[in-house]
Amino acid sequence: MTTQLREELDALAHTHSFSPDPAAWERGRRARRRGRVVAVAAVLVLVASVGGLATLWTREPVAPAGRVDGGAIPSVVDLRSLDPGAAFEEDFAIGRASVALGLDGGGLVLVGAEDGAYHRFSVPNDAYALSPDGYHVAWWSGGDEAPEGNRIRIADLRTGEVLDWAFQQGAGGTVSSLSWQADSILLLWQGRSDDGTKRAALIDVPGRSEEYDFHGRYGARGIASPSRDMIALPSDGEVAAAPFEQIPGRESGRMTGVPVDRALPYDLYPDGAVVTPVGWADEDHVVAIVDPPPGEGVERPRLAVFTSPDRPESEWTYREFLPRLPPEATSFAVDLIPDLTGDPDQELTHDFAAAPAADGGRDRAPVVAGGVLALLAGLAFVRMLRRRA
Repeated sequence: MTTQLREELDALAHTHSFSPDPAAWERGRRARRRGRVVAVAAVLVLVASVGGLATLWTREPVAPAGRVDGGAIPSVVDLRSLDPGAAFEEDFAIGRASVALGLDGGGLVLVGAEDGAYHRFSVPNDAYALSPDGYHVAWWSGGDEAPEGNRIRIADLRTGEVLDWAFQQGAGGTVSSLSWQADSILLLWQGRSDDGTKRAALIDVPGRSEEYDFHGRYGARGIASPSRDMIALPSDGEVAAAPFEQIPGRESGRMTGVPVDRALPYDLYPDGAVVTPVGWADEDHVVAIVDPPPGEGVERPRLAVFTSPDRPESEWTYREFLPRLPPEATSFAVDLIPDLTGDPDQELTHDFAAAPAADGGRDRAPVVAGGVLALLAGLAFVRMLRRRA
């Protein structure tokens, strides 16, 4: 303020009387209170914004693109996805697997259930089986010449631990096939002793015990339902109906299973098909590889799920859900098939190549940037209010 302006204002104060409006003081007090309320509200908004940004930034992200929590069977199984130049893996701790494939010339491929990745291992594949729950894989070492000896080897895919089982009380022999029971606990091996006698036994994997089957059992070649009331059998060549054995009640006195079958859809298989069961989706639905004879426009083989013959024919369903299987794909973690709803459009597999984008990482950046700008604007507003006060 200049000296001249100060003198003029002083003279004006001495020559003019000033009587303020009494209501002006009240208006001023109300304005001041409103300013304080606005300032407090602005501070609360800033605190909420900071908390929201912190929650957004630290929130646990969803599974990344291409992953499925818990796992799924892939919608496509294609060995062309395997890098031929990649080295064999040695650590079996890959997590849950969905498919096992034997390679020509030796080697085993496991498909990761959660990410669809292919893992290749240098193990014999004369006889192998992936457990229904996808957490164990078993294979025969191949005989006495193997480094570990004549063993059935069982790998825990969670820990990587490998159990070497001296089957047939260490007497050895040959193993022609391996298959798991629906509980993923019992492993059935079938083969011959050194003298050529047929042999079979169930290995209790967690119990580290073996129950021999010297006299033959119901459906020795097949896969039992969870209740073991029905055995799904592989067909001998192309058939018009999938073969089963129904286990008779003890009171019947019958020592053999009752042969039953389940007709295949004629419109899909007019010339029949080879049926190889791989497991049970539930008590009433078997999962099988169905391979029709070569023909124009025929995609072969394929994975199908259909009702077992112990259900009324009015309840029978049939659905193909994994076509164009490579012939090397012979073992599946069938527990990964979701509970069947009866909806023909229900998704039973997952397309790992077309997974949705994850809700994290770069997708959060625009939101976070906008929040930071809003926070800075709020701070500037509070500072302005303080100056005016």
